[in-house]
Amino acid sequence: MELSFFHHQLQFSRYFTKKLNERLSEIGLYQSQWQIVYYLKHYGASTLVEISRYLNVEKPTITRTVDRLEKNLLIEKISSQDKRERKIKLTEKGNQVYEKAIEVVDAFEKELMLGISKDELNTSLRIIKTLKERLQ
Repeated sequence: MELSFFHHQLQFSRYFTKKLNERLSEIGLYQSQWQIVYYLKHYGASTLVEISRYLNVEKPTITRTVDRLEKNLLIEKISSQDKRERKIKLTEKGNQVYEKAIEVVDAFEKELMLGISKDELNTSLRIIKTLKERLQ
């Protein structure tokens, strides 16, 4: 019996995360940390709830990852008008790590995409976006 599309997708996701972690470990990051660094670089200072919603991950998981990033001086807390909100942003070191990480990630993605045409990639992206929308 042929494995289902979604089984293949889940297996791909696990392999991708494992291999990406191997690459990112060279600069002291894990994929889960990279996602938060990436988010902050592109969306600016944010609350943990905003990050949690974007990544579709429970807030306690985000909190643990953010604590590690803060310990490594990649992010810092900033003042917010609402004292109940915990806003964070990248530090200068965090921005420097982002620049290193984006090079690692870009190189990894380029290697992975060798031999895949632009049309195939566009079709895959369209399907992924459609499926994601249906899940939301």
